[in-house]
Formats: sequence, C-alpha cells, structure tokens
Amino acid sequence: MSGHLIEHIKVKPVHGAGPAVADSTTPSWSREQVAGNVARLHALSRRGLWGLILFLVLSAVTLWLSQGTFSIAAQAELKEVFGPLPSVEVLNLVLGVSWLCALVMILGRRGTDGRPGYNWYNVGMPAAFYPLYVFCDPTGTYFPAVFLAGLVLLLLEHAFVHSYTARAIREETARMERLPH
Repeated sequence: MSGHLIEHIKVKPVHGAGPAVADSTTPSWSREQVAGNVARLHALSRRGLWGLILFLVLSAVTLWLSQGTFSIAAQAELKEVFGPLPSVEVLNLVLGVSWLCALVMILGRRGTDGRPGYNWYNVGMPAAFYPLYVFCDPTGTYFPAVFLAGLVLLLLEHAFVHSYTARAIREETARMERLPH
C-alpha cells in the first residue's frame, strides 16, 4: 500500500503544461510558440473548474436521488444481492482515510517542484462515496460531510493548479516581450 501511495505522490507531468514549460528554455522560440504555450496554460487552469462543475453536477444528482424513494427500494435489492450493507461508521472511517490520503498526495505533489498534478480521478474519488452513503444512509445525514470532503480537495488542487499556471503565464508573457518583433 505504501508503494502505491508513493507512486501517486511522485511528480507526474501535466498534460498540456509539460511542453509549455519544459521546452520554453530553448533560445529559438517564436512568438507563435510562446502564444501557444500561454493558450495551453490557460486551458490547464480551466481544467480544475470543469472538474468542480462535474463534481457539483454529480452531487446534485446524488442529492436528488437520495431524497426520493429510489434509495430505499434499491437498498432492499442490494441487501438481497450482496447481503448486509456496511455500517455508516465503517464508511466514515474509509472516507476519512481516503480524504487524508488524497490530501497527502496533493500536498506531496505540490511540495516537490510546484508543478501541478491534476488528474480526473480527483473528481471520481469523492463522488464514488455518494452511492455508498445513499444506500447505507437513506436519510441523507452524511451527504454534507461527503460533499464538503470532496469540495475541499478539489478546491485545494484547483488553487494549486491556478497559482502554478498564473506564474507560468507571467513567465511566458515576459518571454514574449523579450522576443524580437
């Protein structure tokens, strides 16, 4: 398990930011190449917002489903298929451990060289707890806890990605100003 955790903490190049930053040290850059890098960095900074929107939509759908009779009927069918569902205390423990591991991974990636490591699994991981809580807690008591846990992680990661891209865009803009017209 620790090997798996260490593998996720290692810095991974971000799709779209790698060429923009790594290759920008070559002396023969044109204005079009720098402008393309700035456009890729802007796209990277918006990726976190798309992840937040996706998470909010999944949260709204989950809240809607948990308010109806769907979860009670599905809970009875799940008990027939899988046996007794796990207790809410077990789910709380797993959510807490998962949240702490995700926080360590986000902070670990941030601490190495400042390059962001945004991945779409950061949206899916907190959202994966929604069906578990809907079926194990039909009253919806723990929905706010699951929602806030996911939202905090996504906002923290988006803040890191945004600060990185803002700094890189400033550097690329300064590089463009130094290039001959």
